[in-house]
Amino acid sequence: MSPPRILYVDFAPMPGGSIQSLLHILRHLPRQRYHPTVLLSPTVAPLPAVRALEVPIFSYDAGQGAAIPFSAATQQVRKSSMASWLREHRWWGRPWRWGSAARRLWLRSRPTATFIANLIEDQGIDLVHLNDAIPLAEPGILAAYRRRRPSIVTVRSFHPLDDVHRLLSRLPAAGILTSRALQQDQHDQGVRFRRECIMANAIDLAQFEQPVVRTAVRTAFGLEADARIVAVVGRIMRRKGLDVFIRAMAQVVRQQPQAHGLIIGGEDSAESGLAAELQALTRQLGVADHIHFAGHRTDAPRLLLASDLLCFVPTLPEPFGRTLIEGMAAGLPVIGARSGAIPDIIVENETGLLVPPGDVDAQAQAIVQLLADPDQARALGAAGKRRAAAKYSIEQQIKQLAELYDSVIR
Repeated sequence: MSPPRILYVDFAPMPGGSIQSLLHILRHLPRQRYHPTVLLSPTVAPLPAVRALEVPIFSYDAGQGAAIPFSAATQQVRKSSMASWLREHRWWGRPWRWGSAARRLWLRSRPTATFIANLIEDQGIDLVHLNDAIPLAEPGILAAYRRRRPSIVTVRSFHPLDDVHRLLSRLPAAGILTSRALQQDQHDQGVRFRRECIMANAIDLAQFEQPVVRTAVRTAFGLEADARIVAVVGRIMRRKGLDVFIRAMAQVVRQQPQAHGLIIGGEDSAESGLAAELQALTRQLGVADHIHFAGHRTDAPRLLLASDLLCFVPTLPEPFGRTLIEGMAAGLPVIGARSGAIPDIIVENETGLLVPPGDVDAQAQAIVQLLADPDQARALGAAGKRRAAAKYSIEQQIKQLAELYDSVIR
């Protein structure tokens, strides 16, 4: 009997957290037990990291992130006060909301679901694994149901749900939530998967065991050998709180002149121009020489291993916080926001520090505290490294996934 064929679907337009998580899974999935096939957006499918997987790769433009256009007359009606009242009304607004959902299903999800359904049939797929929240997984859920194949949805992000999404949550064989915060959010919105489990994102710990010459990394960014690097990893997006980080660093460098911020990540396609705004802010605050934009990097683990601490304090709740477990795996003390899933990752005062989101002064104080107390920083970093190895290894995640796959497919 040949191994079951699993179709992984993720239409993210950029290689962000969901794609990185998917790549980790595919690199470590035992090929003797499962045959993976991947369906991605046209912008992600050609990437070298994807092609290196040596699995069947298909691409389709599902229009993720793009609005469905309305006519000028319809736009005018939608902007009226009566339309706003209808949308928000609990009962009278229901026909409006169902009408909007039906339009979305017909214009956006139907053609995508048809493509996926045909792919399921052509490739002999046994299981469909959808790699993001229900609104983004909607076409895949419908396609799997149409072809009578089991599906699994991994919810990785917060999304507002409508009545159709709540109904669709009953169709998959299982739902995976990456954190307790996400699980609570889904339950609050009426999601009831037939079966669900919490499965945290994972990392390849071996990537954080490589030898690194700290001075070489500093030289590459024009820094002195004794420069203290405060790293931030992630796409450049407003909700990541990078403006707050820059303002905090402006306070830090007045007390710790050798401190430098290193922002590792490319600009999100939906927020073009933000990087230029942030660079202008560094000039306005007089810290342009202390804040460095590395852009998207494939060697982020190497840069983290050469850093002194990692700071990740988004202004909005995070559904997980992969960058924090990467920092912990690198042996860095970490600073995170006291919101969303982050308090589940950081054990306060044991593996890192927590600060209120959006609080410039608190973030600056935490950074200064760790830079000024190397003993505390080392202790937090060592404890974080142990926690990352114990809770977030890719080997553990693959074992959990395999058990779930086998129970769903049989």
